[in-house]
Amino acid sequence: MGSKMVVDYVSDLFSLDVNALVMDRVGFWAIDWINNRQEKMLDSIGFNQDPGYTEYGDLALDYVLRKAIASDCYILKGNFSDNFRFDGKLGPANHLLVYSNGHWVTPQNLMNFDFIIIVIEKSRISISDLNSFLRHWRAGGSNRLKILQLGFESDTNLENFGGELGMEVLEGGYYSIQRDDGVTAVIKFGIRSFIMSVVPQEEII
Repeated sequence: MGSKMVVDYVSDLFSLDVNALVMDRVGFWAIDWINNRQEKMLDSIGFNQDPGYTEYGDLALDYVLRKAIASDCYILKGNFSDNFRFDGKLGPANHLLVYSNGHWVTPQNLMNFDFIIIVIEKSRISISDLNSFLRHWRAGGSNRLKILQLGFESDTNLENFGGELGMEVLEGGYYSIQRDDGVTAVIKFGIRSFIMSVVPQEEII
């Protein structure tokens, strides 16, 4: 409450808006406070859940994903239960960074999230999930996406990757896939990582 009073005083004194909000599991009340006090959208949202304390973490993250609106960056970090899932949309914005525990991000989330750059750590997305997402992208979905980077929680079997997608195999273990409108992406895939970069990249922020 003391921080809230200081922010209210300074922002009113200098006619400023709040540009960024970083919170933990007990601080998500500030989302409604920001939304009610100003019309300007936040630039950045940060949610940092103490890895040693999971109580209310799922509830807080769900509230952040549904209520917080930012134009540039979402940074989400912490431990969440194996059962946590999010069934809504997120974005449009520029960056989504999910650190520490991205097991909750599903292929449907990737299709519904509207970002230019997405980075997910400790992902549990499977090969079949990736193939589904690439079919979605090839048909014109997620058309703002420039970079998708996944770090897998465990080793991934690459045997069934690509399959019917008609990808071209390049030197050095890279793949190339073309969208129906002619846009090309280059993919680097390892047992613990997946990086997809849309080329050319002049518009990456």
